[in-house]
Amino acid sequence: MAPPSSLRSVRTRARAKSDAIPPSSFVSALSTPTYSHVSSYRSLQMELLLYSPSVKVVPSAWSANHTLPVFGDHDVVTGKVILDPSCQAGRLMLTIEGAFTYTSTEKNGDRVVPSYARAADNKRRHVFYSLSKAIQVTSADSNPPRSAFREVFVIKRRPSGSNIKSMVLEPRAYPFAFELPRSQRSGEEMPPTFCSSNPKCAPFEVVYQVSVTWESSDISENPSFLEVPIVLHPDPDFHSLDGLTDSSSSWLEMPLKSDRPISFRCAVTLPTSVTFSRASSIPYFVVFTTTPRSSSMAREIASDATISISVFSQVTITEAANLPITPPPTPLAGSEESSDSLPFQQSRTGTKLLRRVRSRTSAWSPRTLDDEPRDKPLPRLPTQTVFTETQIVHTGICIGFPKRPRHQQDSSKHPSLHEHQALPDGLHKAKIPLHRDMLPTIDWAGLSVKYYMDISVLFGQDELRARVPLRII
Repeated sequence: MAPPSSLRSVRTRARAKSDAIPPSSFVSALSTPTYSHVSSYRSLQMELLLYSPSVKVVPSAWSANHTLPVFGDHDVVTGKVILDPSCQAGRLMLTIEGAFTYTSTEKNGDRVVPSYARAADNKRRHVFYSLSKAIQVTSADSNPPRSAFREVFVIKRRPSGSNIKSMVLEPRAYPFAFELPRSQRSGEEMPPTFCSSNPKCAPFEVVYQVSVTWESSDISENPSFLEVPIVLHPDPDFHSLDGLTDSSSSWLEMPLKSDRPISFRCAVTLPTSVTFSRASSIPYFVVFTTTPRSSSMAREIASDATISISVFSQVTITEAANLPITPPPTPLAGSEESSDSLPFQQSRTGTKLLRRVRSRTSAWSPRTLDDEPRDKPLPRLPTQTVFTETQIVHTGICIGFPKRPRHQQDSSKHPSLHEHQALPDGLHKAKIPLHRDMLPTIDWAGLSVKYYMDISVLFGQDELRARVPLRII
């Protein structure tokens, strides 16, 4: 008895739904977010669709408007690969990759060639993030091939409408999803996309891309490649750091140190967070106090001391060292000779050799498995620094401390004598402008970009120095 038509329709819908389930290695479409922007990229054999929360319009040579998908550090890179019907069986390889491109200085004889003067094709590339997924694609025709003998007896019938519809090959779609990694430490985030408008100022780039490779099972067919750049920002939504409330009321004071005891002290004062936007500036104070208090010496320092300020960046790339191949252990020649000559020695020395061996083995104690840790962690692979470069961001020199510190309080109340005496003898106040062509602070998988602020106060033969790490975002 045939099942009812309603039951047949339910089975048909269930079978169609099960055929559309993506491979187990990919995140289910139900658990991935839905984005409104769709970017399409085509090649001869496939089409790549990327879904993103926002897009960026950039000019290009082949079209007036070219969009790039923009993702945040908490987003999921989702998309779909549509294969051409001519692609029967093979493998799809999807890869998301983050790389840091740089040019290192090279010596040309006795002359050093600057990094920005080198050819663009000599740029080096350090991959700090890579994740790949593979999809095995089977032939769309599930029927077994007919032999030549059976083809002779095939009756050619007039195709019906359903047969014609089944004969039309439909393109197959394969969804995918890449979840961006999240750091376990504070201040360690994936670096955002970066491209300087002035290569002489910052000859570095941080780029991300999604690549798709189609490898057919037929070796006569050439593989097909498709590479699409994407943009990664910490937060794609608009959050202006300049419009936030000023939190400069909280300051951090760090003393300057000298090589020997001197009769005055200096300190630099910065905002407590020591975190600054590339579109803002770095406010700072430098103060000094004579110890013990001396008005004459304070006047000399306030007029003749030299204050030097410099901000610089340090870019470091480390990679795993190439260890030499360890050869297999070879048996010692002495042990082979001793084992071969054991009967001859026994016949000549008698029981003395046996007694000597017994006395040695009796002193040994067998080692049990409990004496050693079973879950011993693997040692870290040694790393080597393949690139390092230091760039000066700002330098400034000031002669003297032109201002006298004072308390900020209500004008109706005068400060006490103790509060007035506790004030420093001199003050230097300034700001260091930053710019958007600066690399942000990066600490991720062998790639490090750090910023430091050096402060120096020189008076006569005495010098005080300090170095403060900064975080640029």
